[in-house]
Amino acid sequence: MKRFILYAVILFQIGLIFSLVRGMQLSLQSKARIADLQTTKQKLEKEQQGLLAQQQNVQSPYYLEQVARDELHLSKPGETVVIIPTDSQASPSASPTPQMLKEKPNWQLWWEVISGQDQN
Repeated sequence: MKRFILYAVILFQIGLIFSLVRGMQLSLQSKARIADLQTTKQKLEKEQQGLLAQQQNVQSPYYLEQVARDELHLSKPGETVVIIPTDSQASPSASPTPQMLKEKPNWQLWWEVISGQDQN
């Protein structure tokens, strides 16, 4: 009977030790999760501050005027809008014509080099 009680006490102590170890593991996991959530919270707060600053910028009259001028090509009363052509629109003669694309035969290119008529 004494042995039975001794075995029961030992089993109970082993169970308590396993329970304590499991509780410590859960506590460490919870601490790590709390740290991760705090860093995520800080990142989200910074992002929120940036978005609030961007919202204030977008709602300003200066931004609205800038968008109206740049994207909608609007102007104030009395202003004249001047559109400067891009390089592709500036000189249509710079694009090669079908005659320019025609290659000369090789013998003619040699003849121009020999006779000094080479324009390159």
